[in-house]
Amino acid sequence: MRVVICGAGTAGCVAAARLSEDPGTEVVLLEAGPHYTPGTWPSELAHAFRIVKESHDWDYFAQAGASPRLVHVPRGKVVGGSSVTNATIALRGLPKHYDEWSDYVDGYDWQSWLPWFCAIERDLQFGQRDYHGSDGPIPINRYPREDWYPIFERFAEAAIRAGHAWTDDHNAPDADGVGPTPFNMLDGRRQTPADHYLDPALARPNLTLVTGLVCDRIRLEQQTAVAVEAVGPDGQHVAIDADHVIVCLGTYASPALLLRSGVGPASALAAHGIPVIHELAGVGCGMQDHPKISYRFWIDTPVPTWPHPWIQVLLTAYADVDGDPRLFQVMPYVGQDTAGHRFTEFNLQVADSRGRTGSVRLQGRDPRLQPVLKMGWLEDAGDRALSIVGGAELMRIARTRPLADVMTPWPNQDDPDHALRTVETFHHVVGSLRMGRPDDATAVTDAAGRVLGLSGISCFDASVIPRVPSANTHLAVIALAERLAADFRAALSAAGS
Repeated sequence: MRVVICGAGTAGCVAAARLSEDPGTEVVLLEAGPHYTPGTWPSELAHAFRIVKESHDWDYFAQAGASPRLVHVPRGKVVGGSSVTNATIALRGLPKHYDEWSDYVDGYDWQSWLPWFCAIERDLQFGQRDYHGSDGPIPINRYPREDWYPIFERFAEAAIRAGHAWTDDHNAPDADGVGPTPFNMLDGRRQTPADHYLDPALARPNLTLVTGLVCDRIRLEQQTAVAVEAVGPDGQHVAIDADHVIVCLGTYASPALLLRSGVGPASALAAHGIPVIHELAGVGCGMQDHPKISYRFWIDTPVPTWPHPWIQVLLTAYADVDGDPRLFQVMPYVGQDTAGHRFTEFNLQVADSRGRTGSVRLQGRDPRLQPVLKMGWLEDAGDRALSIVGGAELMRIARTRPLADVMTPWPNQDDPDHALRTVETFHHVVGSLRMGRPDDATAVTDAAGRVLGLSGISCFDASVIPRVPSANTHLAVIALAERLAADFRAALSAAGS
């Protein structure tokens, strides 16, 4: 069995490592970006302190949704994908939002997820708790309160004075309040699936990593995947034969690959003269993300010298939206000093996001053209209402002592339209190839990640997630890739028995 995996991001690294554990499975992992072995990472990637946008990025831009703005939507172009360029925040989200996955496919409620979350993590503070893990490949760590920068201590005190509870573990099933942010980092250095899954597995003779290739299309014969066609750095075209193709290019690029392969809505394919191999209405539709709204403040407090953590503390809270308690989060940043002007940014995350109007379409047939991305942020009335109520609470905390003693808000941030002016991505896009049952007209994949109506093609990344969790998606994608890889191996074993 030869498995070709398109994309060495978070899901691709996990899938390649797990599937190559079987010596009877040959795994070929394709990636456009470079591979950095331990000790060779560029300095801007090695730290775990902020999102890296200035390098190793696909430079995608998207239409913002309810706002007409075009915004940058960073995605990592490197082995490890966005796990190598993100802010390393390691949150799970609420159990009830995992339970909602079972509205779309069977077997995906919270109790089915919990063992996988425990299996992937090595929680350095709470690994002994029943709902955590202590022996997994991904370290989870938090800054102790005594090491917080003063502005974060002031934020926590102000949030508590404003009526919010203290929580020491934001990954507890019932977490609610202000407390330390969990990260997948050790000693300020990011810990990724590239480090802890892929690199150790590359010693296996049945696993090959090929970098510098942009996946163009999947070649299908009689509705069965037989090869992946790709473009090399010099523009040369290559084909890699496959018995099974697993797509792990991410929520933006995975549907674009299917569309170039002739799989998707007929109208979207016809626009670029692509023959319809298999019509699937849901390809590239229903994309979800967490809207992020930024609030800025002048600050009268020292700003640490770079390099330093941008984030150490987090508030998780509920707001009433038409009688429905909806979750939001506030992430304060430590701030920066630019030419003697000190300011900081507090970000509101619409964590219980329910909008599903984002989409992915093609700009053209060339795989080096970025997809046409429409985010759909705040087009849902409930999401916009939550952004307004959550933003008002953020501003109330900012005006509460002791935080108010060192901060002055920038003007016009109490305007309800402030959210539309500043909304952008919190980098948690899902759902562009979402899971569903066979009778679901807009589903693209089944509970095992297999593309409906085709043979030999699956997707293991965030694009199959049918409901965005109420948190950063990194841990969920690692756990998902573990689950789907285990299902894949079990199916192979059953077929061979």
